[in-house]
Amino acid sequence: MGIKVHVKNNRWREGSFPNTDEGERVFSITRERFEDAARGFPNLAGKLDVTIDWDTDNFASSMRSADVLLAWDFPTNDLRNVAPKLKWIHIIAAGVEHLCPMSWLPEGVTLTNNKGVHASKAGEFGLMSVLMLHSHMPAIVTNQRAANFVSLYASPIAGKTIVVIGTGSLGGSAARQVSRLGVNVIGVNRHGRPVDGCSRVVTTAELDTVLPQADYVLAATPDTPETRGLLDRRRLGLLKPSAGIINIGRQS
Repeated sequence: MGIKVHVKNNRWREGSFPNTDEGERVFSITRERFEDAARGFPNLAGKLDVTIDWDTDNFASSMRSADVLLAWDFPTNDLRNVAPKLKWIHIIAAGVEHLCPMSWLPEGVTLTNNKGVHASKAGEFGLMSVLMLHSHMPAIVTNQRAANFVSLYASPIAGKTIVVIGTGSLGGSAARQVSRLGVNVIGVNRHGRPVDGCSRVVTTAELDTVLPQADYVLAATPDTPETRGLLDRRRLGLLKPSAGIINIGRQS
């Protein structure tokens, strides 16, 4: 007996992220993409029955017999009756806060997410952001648009200090990327756990002691009660007036 998998894609509209054709392609699972990935698991050959739709075009009819749902955003109301055979929901993104509270999740259904899927891109984005701030790129672009061609210079970034708050898959990837340029990386996590790329790591309770040293702060924290408002007005006041701040996480 085969495994019925339903893939629900989302069309990205103006005002949501992303809202470009390229963004939609990156975040969508086509039949070709699914079959290409499935070839890496030859033991499943011939065992998967896959349906794919967009938004809610065929959601209700497809979910009646679905064992697995692969999606990001989907109707959660009365899911037990809509999908009586459902056993597993896999969220194709890392974040699941848009589905909270989880009171809708039927008993016996497993919910998983793509934790770490954005690590490589987050490292690239973090490195790019630090270099843009260090090289005055926002000011350069603003001046260019205003036809104000003023020369702006910056010294090499080696020797500068960056404090990375949250050293999980996203922050850890950014720390490794930035450290390759000779930047002194101080990591911050709950337990002071060592992290590749960090010269030292302190606990969250010690955050105040390292903020004054930062030329840049990169926040990569999840959305939890402990992280909400972590970089408040008081802590911002501990930074150098020239410090730059990058937030690639869900809270700060």
